[in-house]
Amino acid sequence: MKIKKMTALLMTAAMTVSLAACGGSGQSTGTASGTEEAGSTEGSAQADNGGNVELTYMHKLNGTEKYVGSDDINNNVYTRCYQDELGITLKYTIAAAGDDYTQKLTMAIASNDLPDLMDLPPEEFSELANAGMLADITEAYDTYASDLLKETIEVDGGVQLASAKVDGKLYGLPQLSAADGTCDLLWIRTDWLDNLGLKAPTTMDELLEVARAFRYDDPDGNGQDDTWGIGFQKDIVKEDGASPGSYEGFFAAYGAYAKAWVKDENGQISYSGINPGMKDALAQLNQMYEDGLIDPEFGVKDTVKLGEDIAAGKVGMFYGLEGMPWGACKSNIENDPEADWQCYPIVSATAEPAKPITYVRISRYYAANAKCEHPEALVKIANVFQDKINSLDATEETLNTFGVDPSTGINFAEYAAFAMDPAIQKCNTYYKEIKETLNGESKVEDIHPEAARYYNVIKNFLDNGSDKGADSLGWNYYKFIGPEGSWNTIINDYKANDKLVQSVFFGAPTPTMSTNLSSMDKMQAETYVNIIMGTQEPDTFDDFVKSWKELGGDQITTEVNDWYNTTFGELK
Repeated sequence: MKIKKMTALLMTAAMTVSLAACGGSGQSTGTASGTEEAGSTEGSAQADNGGNVELTYMHKLNGTEKYVGSDDINNNVYTRCYQDELGITLKYTIAAAGDDYTQKLTMAIASNDLPDLMDLPPEEFSELANAGMLADITEAYDTYASDLLKETIEVDGGVQLASAKVDGKLYGLPQLSAADGTCDLLWIRTDWLDNLGLKAPTTMDELLEVARAFRYDDPDGNGQDDTWGIGFQKDIVKEDGASPGSYEGFFAAYGAYAKAWVKDENGQISYSGINPGMKDALAQLNQMYEDGLIDPEFGVKDTVKLGEDIAAGKVGMFYGLEGMPWGACKSNIENDPEADWQCYPIVSATAEPAKPITYVRISRYYAANAKCEHPEALVKIANVFQDKINSLDATEETLNTFGVDPSTGINFAEYAAFAMDPAIQKCNTYYKEIKETLNGESKVEDIHPEAARYYNVIKNFLDNGSDKGADSLGWNYYKFIGPEGSWNTIINDYKANDKLVQSVFFGAPTPTMSTNLSSMDKMQAETYVNIIMGTQEPDTFDDFVKSWKELGGDQITTEVNDWYNTTFGELK
């Protein structure tokens, strides 16, 4: 029981931080209330007569923060906890969301006017670390990081933590990324399959057969020519989850990926966007375009527009992430309760099994200024979130106080500085607990509170005949984390059968990337789209590869290999 509680409580951070991270509006909240713009660090780490240390901090907000009473970013349950338990007063010199934070950060760096503690995007973190402007926190981490904090951060064997090191010294703590959740699945309307007497495809030829039937055989039975074979969107060269309508699952059928850096059996890393298999994939997409299986307006439709088509019943098959039951598919069910969706493994176009690509996406690093007199405060503050949310000693009262308040829905975790999210284990833990409880092997009161919420909704959905029209949320939870859930049925199968490939580069842009990659990406996207639409012949892909190499691709490849060997040499 103690082990089960430990696993369950470890997941609460994923719930609270995920809620904080999902829903950022991108709208500026401006500088923190009652503070000035970033002040100089020198002299800022001051102790009052009671021994309390004051540290300045700049923090990227989600833009969705809500406060109780007179609380604000400088005075809330977390800042008071830091004062009471650590003797640390945080003064937020910059607290902003979206582009406003980026602009203020850029100004602070340009003027060398940085606070004691910082929330940094990867590129800025790398620049400051290599410029000697960040504190070496190696000793602080070894000395002050709690076992639980280390367990959370090093859950992947220390791979992401290693990205925060320069010459073996640790200069920050990475906000963790759950790479497994970035792989593509194949989502299909099973009611359309049933209407046409088809089975889910297991090969590329079968996928093309289904796409052709969805386009021309009136799968919705309305007598109109108003459906597309498969849905794609405009962002073809993208690694940050362009879903629905991703291309990576399709490209993987040919052993290629648009933005991945893949390590071969000899340990060499190469860019898969120029892989010969990509030429075959683009040629096949061109044929599908010529055959009318793809919406000719795909090149101007983003994921939102494609999602609207899915919700409206115009698209019955696409590649996308595991969370699709939360979005367009759920909207489709609400519009048409007769509709149903199921995810399937991606298919291969060759004799080799298709292997989806995964990406590590570290969005930020937490760091201390090299001039900060108390860099260990960074680690001590990071411990707090683990103590309050992930600890075995955490209670329901503690979770409500420092996590999500069930009475108001306010997510207090959005206030936390340096909140570490163990999202890698979250879905596996929830799935296992829900499955065991549905099978009578566990009691709902013994599982994680968030897992229990999922369980109750799923159980109600099943007990009431799986009525999608009456309970789309129940369908949503069932298809995501239930017995037929996307995470377990596909992703865990990918993992168990060694079918996932990870893009091994996730650091800040290399020097040549910083100067050349934007134009190279544009050239790549234009080449891909032009080949698909038939304005360029597939053989022009070879010309693109040559140009990519000459415009800096070969140099970038060298830099990526150097980065990998330097960053992860000690982990090999």
